[in-house]
Amino acid sequence: MRMKLRLIVVAILLLPLSPVSAQQAQALSALRKAISEQLEGPLFLRSLAAIEVADASSGTVLFAQNESLLLRPASNAKLLTSAAAVLGLPQDFHFETRLAARDSAMRTLVCLGGGDPLFSEQDIQKLGEIAQRAGVNRIDTLLLDGFLFGDDYFGTGWMWDDEADPFMPYVSAFSINSNTVTIRAKKSTVSVTGYDVTCDPSSDVFQIYHIDDQKSGTSFRIERIPRSNEFRIQGKLRNGKSETEKFSIWRPQELVASLFLDELRRRGITGDSVVLRFEESPASLLPLGSVRRPLDEVLAVMNKESDNLCAEAVLRALSFGTGRKHTAVTANDGLSALTSILARNGITTDDIALRDGSGISFYNLVTAAALGKVLRAIAASSQYDRYRTSLAIAGVDGTLRGRMAGQPTSRYFRGKTGTVRGVSALSGYVQAPGGRLLTVVMLMQNFIGKPAPYREVQDRLVKLCIEYSASATQTR
Repeated sequence: MRMKLRLIVVAILLLPLSPVSAQQAQALSALRKAISEQLEGPLFLRSLAAIEVADASSGTVLFAQNESLLLRPASNAKLLTSAAAVLGLPQDFHFETRLAARDSAMRTLVCLGGGDPLFSEQDIQKLGEIAQRAGVNRIDTLLLDGFLFGDDYFGTGWMWDDEADPFMPYVSAFSINSNTVTIRAKKSTVSVTGYDVTCDPSSDVFQIYHIDDQKSGTSFRIERIPRSNEFRIQGKLRNGKSETEKFSIWRPQELVASLFLDELRRRGITGDSVVLRFEESPASLLPLGSVRRPLDEVLAVMNKESDNLCAEAVLRALSFGTGRKHTAVTANDGLSALTSILARNGITTDDIALRDGSGISFYNLVTAAALGKVLRAIAASSQYDRYRTSLAIAGVDGTLRGRMAGQPTSRYFRGKTGTVRGVSALSGYVQAPGGRLLTVVMLMQNFIGKPAPYREVQDRLVKLCIEYSASATQTR
């Protein structure tokens, strides 16, 4: 009997592959060959490409190259921050900006910043409406409590000379207009300076100076003086021409206060001499109302648009947990919480070293393999749909709206881009209708010049993965 069983086993092992298995093997072989060909040639002679493609359900790695190298993820770090958020924060979590009065006289208003990165001028109007409904008609003091995020307003490893650029926002418990200001200058024949200048948002917080340059050939430019909200206009503009620049705002809480005071006055809430203070509020306050922002709304902007301010706000929010208290939190608190949340969900973090939540820091390091494991862990969790919805759709929206455009199958990829100097990354999920769900991680770096050639390779690799996913409908 044993001999007969052995003969049966041997006979099975000697059988040729079934047509289904043969097609699977052929499709996989074609995928590996095609990816390898894309990574050959002069483009990668002096640069690095770490690639991992895996089956999300089984965890089987279909292709890997340099997947264990620690590399800079750029904005692919947001995949880790958002993964920790959907796994660790309550699904009904909100960023909340609260308005209160110091006592029943309501002559001292206290606004408590909740770190909402999407707080806007419309939200300031809502706070004004709350004050008006509460019966506030005159104030002596407006106190802004921005202590929730402490004072680490820039991330570790952020480049000092990028400080005025809008992609590197000042991190604050009070944000407004994504902590950016847009300045537009137009040649004028009426203005004394020769220019009509407008700011959006408009506020006297911004001071703009014109430098009279006698050299007619000097190119026109608008510059922000470091660590201030003062701007210089220099150079010449031809008649009818205009120039528009966007800058990060220094100490955005000052702009929030200025706009809020304007809104209160617009509603007839007066004060002969209002004292504006930035300090920690008293423990006992009379609540008047609040403006709340759902976590998923922030995650969508964070991942689709690669918004760095949203990422830094979400990172710090990770440390709030379920028992949120009004205590100062730092980026390090958020990073500790991120590590703990991933560990609780069975995700090892030995190959993940982050110094911020957005990916701006040049100190961030991660392996393609570690990032792939996080993507697969999310795919296996109950939070996958929320997470997937926050990602950009190729050729449709976010930072991928211009990528793979015109390809009818491009929408089968949802992912996150990443770009800093010398780094280009693209990672996410591929799934053709009825096909296998794949995780795709592509970290490319150590190159000189523009990232466009590397993005083109990434787009071709995504297309290959979509074709492989689609082949699973024929091979299952």
